[in-house]
Amino acid sequence: MHGDDVASAGVSVASDIILKANEIILETIKIQIDKERQRANEKQSKSKTNKLSGGEVSLKKLKSGGEIGMLPSFDKADYKELVKRAKKLDIPVAGVQDKGKANTLSVCFNTKDKAVLDSIVRDIVQEKLKQPAQAEKMITIEKPQVEGFQMYCADHDIPVNFMEAKDGVKCIFGGAYEQQINQALENYRKMQKELSKISVEVVKEKGKPKVVVTDLNDGKKLMMNFSTKVRLERMLNERLGFEPFKAAEVANVLADRLTDEQKRYFYSGSRTVEQMEYFEKDIRFEDDNILTENFSFAKMKFRNEKVPHLTITDGAENFVVLSGLGIDRAKVEQDIRKFLHIKDDETIAAIMKKAERLGFADKTLKKSFKQFTIERETLNSFTVTGGTTVLRLNLDDKEAAVKQLEETFGISRKKAERIVDKAAKQSVSANTLKRIKSILPKKENAIEHKTRERGSRK
Repeated sequence: MHGDDVASAGVSVASDIILKANEIILETIKIQIDKERQRANEKQSKSKTNKLSGGEVSLKKLKSGGEIGMLPSFDKADYKELVKRAKKLDIPVAGVQDKGKANTLSVCFNTKDKAVLDSIVRDIVQEKLKQPAQAEKMITIEKPQVEGFQMYCADHDIPVNFMEAKDGVKCIFGGAYEQQINQALENYRKMQKELSKISVEVVKEKGKPKVVVTDLNDGKKLMMNFSTKVRLERMLNERLGFEPFKAAEVANVLADRLTDEQKRYFYSGSRTVEQMEYFEKDIRFEDDNILTENFSFAKMKFRNEKVPHLTITDGAENFVVLSGLGIDRAKVEQDIRKFLHIKDDETIAAIMKKAERLGFADKTLKKSFKQFTIERETLNSFTVTGGTTVLRLNLDDKEAAVKQLEETFGISRKKAERIVDKAAKQSVSANTLKRIKSILPKKENAIEHKTRERGSRK
């Protein structure tokens, strides 16, 4: 094994991978918080306060706390108690619920707080063990098997906790999951037998380190550049058909043979990174409106979801999440105003234009009247174009808008009033919108097309 070669290939970029992982985790938490916002809105249609939710406060603290770790397969039923105890100790945590999982969460935390968080989890588990015998169950497994077994449980939405003991590691789970745990153990033992016929090593080819995995069970082989552990696991899953927990065990076998420097790179990154189909941060265009400079636009899509998300964040860490499914222009504007706390129509129009360009807001509807083109940009503003002159007006002050039209274009008051009236009706009536859309050519569906306008990054 060529340790120095592997180290030089990996360690130099380990910090970049960790940074990228943290960025993606933070954006993922924003999406989770947005889901909480939606659930809260269903219970209470109108909120009279702009106070940050607990999730948003935790997000800010997580961002300022350095590297972020994740605890998978945590029991959703225990999450409130975990948050309560962590809050008393001023430790930020945030729960992310993966799509299709109803029982478990992945708990995000700052790695510097791991020892304290482990202590909190241990206390919660010990209290649960004091309950009647049928409520909580416990089995003993070997320490090297913990990660793979935990991954299996996470994939199958089985909440588990682990505690070290003299005779091994105790896996604690609810009595309701006993049958699933027994099945997990059976599958795990079967996998352990298969591992004895799997070879994994690092070799040197043309001066570059490669990972070679040979499965003697079926003769399949994988050769790839030395990579992080999570990427190796994904490739084992995609190329050799290994189940996630089996891929984790093979990766652990390789890890035992690496030097400390190699391990630093091997263990860097995050499983969340591998779940992303794509992730673009700080999206910029050469002709961006200067009013969008203080806002960060990040676009991402998870492998298990059909539509992408766009987050827009300001310098004060206020943020809004837009979905590729909900691109109704009026709704998008309402969310931007509400969560970014913007009142200036010029700034709103600039942000809306960029959201539209990225495929997260319907295009503005343009309507012609005589020689003028009327375009409703926001809920409160519209533009009127006549020749080479473009005039932006405010619908909140119709009288001022009428006078500006008269003075700028030299038209009669009656014609100016009709223009303002047409602008006001352009998106107020759902029936009018539907009728206008029916005669327009269908717009391209940004979700169905693979090509994307990426823009240049700063």
